[in-house]
Amino acid sequence: MTTTAELKRVYASAPSDRRYIETLELWHPLFPRRFFITSDGQPWQFYLSAGAPSLTPFVPVPFAITLPTSDGKGQQDMQVQLDNVGREAMDAIEAASYQPTINITTTYRVYLDVQGSAPQNDPPLVLAMQSVTIDNAAITGTATRADVLNRPFPTDLYRVDNFPGLNR
Repeated sequence: MTTTAELKRVYASAPSDRRYIETLELWHPLFPRRFFITSDGQPWQFYLSAGAPSLTPFVPVPFAITLPTSDGKGQQDMQVQLDNVGREAMDAIEAASYQPTINITTTYRVYLDVQGSAPQNDPPLVLAMQSVTIDNAAITGTATRADVLNRPFPTDLYRVDNFPGLNR
């Protein structure tokens, strides 16, 4: 995940005239729609990518995240806590948590505080929320990337139905 020079400046100097806005996109096949949320106290409209054709509205929902660290194990875990997400999102996340074989896709984007801006981290961080805990106060979960160091190689199994030339 690379960041723009402007976002690096905001991170480094914390100017009074600029700030960054963190956003999450949550998606699962059982969701009625994609959920675009921002941790800021007001709604925003941003482009999902630099060449996106239209603006996407982000709804304010308090959330806290702990960004993953890069380690030698190949594992990247991001802790996510969503507070007061609303009934529609709560029902969708609860329904998705009952189907543990399909993870909730979690996309983390950072924007500058300018309506209609493009993400400042390109490509955005896309992780899969694997464990979800829902209670009356919050939704908490761990979004992770697959363990790429311990992944078997090759990922395609050499079977006759995939590779007919193996049948002799």
